[in-house]
Order: sequence, then C-alpha cells, then structure tokens
Amino acid sequence: MEQSTASPRTTTINIDDIITVLRIATQNQYSARELHTTNATIELNFTSLFGQDYEYQLISNTNGELSLYYPRRILVPTIDKWSNITTSKIQTTLDLRDYFVRSRIARCRSRFVVPVILIDGKYICRSSTVASWGEVYSRSGVDRLLDTSTRTTAPLILDSPVNPSGVTTDLDGPPNIAIEGAAAAAASSNTEVPQQQNIFDKLRGADIDLLKVLDVSSIVNLMVEKRKIMFGVNVTSSENSDKENRYRDFQLLILPYPGCEHFRDFSVQRYNGELMFYDWSLPLNDSSFHVPERVSSLVKTDWSFWKSWNSIDLTKNYLQLIIRHLEIDEHGLLVHCISGWDRTPLFISLLRLSLWADGWIHQSLTVEEILYLTLAYDWYLFGHCLPERLLRGEEILYFSFMMLPHLCSNDFVYKRSNNPPNSQLNTTTSDRSESVYSISALTRLNDANSNSSPPVDTTDHSTINFNRNADEISFAQKSDLNSNEEHENTSSPPKTIREEKLLAVSHLFQLCYRTVIPNRPPPVASNTNLLPQGLSAFNPRPIGREIARSFNNFIGQWRTQPR
Repeated sequence: MEQSTASPRTTTINIDDIITVLRIATQNQYSARELHTTNATIELNFTSLFGQDYEYQLISNTNGELSLYYPRRILVPTIDKWSNITTSKIQTTLDLRDYFVRSRIARCRSRFVVPVILIDGKYICRSSTVASWGEVYSRSGVDRLLDTSTRTTAPLILDSPVNPSGVTTDLDGPPNIAIEGAAAAAASSNTEVPQQQNIFDKLRGADIDLLKVLDVSSIVNLMVEKRKIMFGVNVTSSENSDKENRYRDFQLLILPYPGCEHFRDFSVQRYNGELMFYDWSLPLNDSSFHVPERVSSLVKTDWSFWKSWNSIDLTKNYLQLIIRHLEIDEHGLLVHCISGWDRTPLFISLLRLSLWADGWIHQSLTVEEILYLTLAYDWYLFGHCLPERLLRGEEILYFSFMMLPHLCSNDFVYKRSNNPPNSQLNTTTSDRSESVYSISALTRLNDANSNSSPPVDTTDHSTINFNRNADEISFAQKSDLNSNEEHENTSSPPKTIREEKLLAVSHLFQLCYRTVIPNRPPPVASNTNLLPQGLSAFNPRPIGREIARSFNNFIGQWRTQPR
C-alpha cells in the first residue's frame, strides 16, 4: 500500500490525450493483466491528476489478483487539500487491502466496494451487486483449480476463516454453473443449509465490514431485477433480497434503471433521449422504486410516475435524489448495478462532473483534465467494455455525456447542510490569486449528425477562464466575432459557471468521441454496429462468454484470444 500526498501540477492534458483514451477503449476492454505503454501512461496520468487536489492511498492490484477489471493500482482518496478536514477516514494502521481481500468474492465478478469520490469527508463508492450461490461457488471453485504462480496454498474462505494470504487470481469471467453436491441443490432451490449460511455469513459479513470501515450508510441499487438468474441458478442478488437481512443497518435506495441494452435505442432515436422509454412491463423487471419518504420528498416530483418518464427525466430525477441525499446524510454511500461497469459509471461520472462544476471536488482541474480523469478512471480503468457496447450499438457512454446540458440548473447544485455535524466540514476557500479553472475550449465542434469526422483543428480556439470566487466567466477570444454574434452574446442572459463548465465538458467530449467514432445512425431494423471501420470485425467477447458460462471460461482460454 502506497501513501501519497497532493502533488504540484505536473500533468498537462490536451485533446490528443483524451482521444487516445477513447481510441484504446474502442480496441480492448481494460485488463489489469495487460500492461502496455498506453495503459501505463493512462494510469500515471490519472494518478497525477488526483494528486493535484488529494492525498491518497494506492492499493496494489497488479495482475488483477483482486479484480481483473479494476485498475492495477486502486486509488483511494484520503484527504482533500482544499478542506479543513485533515484526518483521513482510513487510519494509517488500517490495512484497507486486507478488507478488499476478505470481501472480494462477496460481490459479482469480484468487483468489491471501492471509494472513488471524496466530498465533505464522505465517500461515494462503487461496486457490483452482491454475489449469490452460483457466482460464489463457481468463482471459489475456479480459484482452487487454477494453481498458478500468483496463488498460494492457503485455504479459501469456504474452508476456513478468511485469510488474506489466500487471495487467488481472479478470472472475472461470467459465473460457471457447474456447482457440485449440496451447493448445486441449494443454488437451484434457493435454500440455505447451515454450512452455507456460515459461508455467506463470512462473505457478506466481510462486505459489510468494508462498508462500515468506509463509513457507508446508504446503498443506491440501480438493478431492475431483484436477482439475476442464469440457467435456473441465482448468480447475483441484491442487498434487499438477502434472506438473513444482513444489510438491515444500511439505508437502501432502490432506483431501478435500465441496463446497457436500453441504450441501443439512443442511436436509433437519433440521439434524442427524450424519445427513449424503457419497457417496464418485461418479466425481468421485478424491482420497484423504493426510497424512504424523507429522502424522496427532497425532490419536487411525483415519484408514482417514475415508470412513465423518458430516459432523460429518469436520469435527472435519480441524480437529483442522490445529490439531495448526500446533502442531508453525514455518511457515505455506495452506487452499484449488476456488474458495476455500465450504469454505475454513468452515475459516478455524472456525480463527479456535477460536483466538480460546483467547485466541491477536483478544484484545480481544467475541463480537459476532468474529462480525461472521468473517462480514464470511472469508465475505462474500471472495466467498461466499450468495444462490446459499440458492437451492439449500446451507447451508454455517449448518453452519459449528452446528459450534461440537462444538468445545468440549480436543481443539481450540491448544497452543504447549514448545520454540519462536524465543524471541520466547512471547507476553506482558495488562496490562489490566479484562475484555477483555465481551459482551452474549441470553438469549432463537429456536427452531431454529420456522417464524417473532419480532423481536429486545435489552432482555432478560445480560452475560458473560471475563477472560483467570481460570479461570471471571462472569455479571451483568439478569433474575431462578427457584430451579429456580439449582439447575440450581449442579449442572452449570462451563463453560470456551472453551466459553462458542464457545456464545455459535453462539447469537448462530443468532439473527441466523434473523432474516434464517426456518427453513423443505423436503420431501425438493422443490427447496430457503431465500431470504427477498422474495428468493425472485432468481437470483444473472449472465448466461452458467448456460449453460456462454460467451464472454459475458468481455465484461462478466454483471456488470450478474441473470438
């Protein structure tokens, strides 16, 4: 475990760096086992960007022994240097990696709880949902079978109390359904025998211990189903479906949100999210909106109509609810869906950008830098499989950034409680005399509906300066504006800092995205494939994942060669 303090500005991110992240993300899903120059550079850059505003710990995940689709070094922010809070929630004597080790099998694909945002001394965490019988037994069984150089001979949690030295290489593939003996019978019948109760007490107990160490009191569940069933076997569950009610000490916010398949409609609807409506009548949608009234009443809307909202309104209302909850709760929260790499980064990324736009987090980062950070860390390094999503036309990544213009109003501004429980929660104002927000914003943006992507012109641009303590934004134009444009600018109401920053991020993302991925809306009846031409034949699914969770997923063949 490495300790680090906030570092001076050493990283300058430009548009080419953002394009590089998107380009590598269209070619491969990130894997902690695959270290090459581009990945190493991305990991170094995001660490440096975090270090400008935070002290942090780096938790080793070399070769993916904790989780294959988590960063090789998991960054845990500990202290915000702009805050008066000088004490970290993570005590120096606490071995956080040990908690990760103990709880890794408790959640789907070993995607355990990780704190990724620090706001007012509270953590916003991400993970997958909790694992059920099929997932736990298949993964632990594979750990036994694969005795590689990264394994030890120490017994696993299924045999004895948890031993951190017993961590084995995580394969992070879909769960195997080959469950033997009583385990298989229990998994198929959804019953618990005493021995299995003991196993799940240990696993989910370790998960709960980690949540409490991170001071998480609320869990935001985005799943549309209570359980994920594959071939008649429960492979994942949710905290509210735990039969022993082990998560009773946590406040559960059940916010059903459509999975990545829903965003196939985004390109079909010509990127108009207001025309996207999810079919809640499908049999799998057995989860319902459930939030304590004291929280739901904080958002001025009629929640009884939540199933009738389009994707834009659903996202806006959910995000506002999470922000309002953050304001009134002095503890942290966890956000998760099933696997934690589609819907989860959507909300984590929007939360990060929204809080940044208000000046609460990442205060020193420019527009280019915050866009790079959220693309690299929240999406790519935490396993979002962009090639597979593009192959299927599921543009959830594009949708998340197209949400930004809808989040500019004061409804989404985070407001600290008037009476914080800890006086240390009053953050300091910036002592810097210079503008801490200075971005290079391109004035020529690609048309979202164009069929081609012209080369990026980085010479024609304007500079937008944001001052943390200023009420307005100053523009230093490098190109002359005609009189009509000047008249329009003077007659329109001035934009807030928040609005300008979010629009700048959205526009910059769109330019970079369309440079890498041309806009080619498909016919409604056709198979959607939005991969760039050079990658149109690429199938990101490794061997075995297309054919039902076969045993070959767990003997390493699927890691090496694409289909």
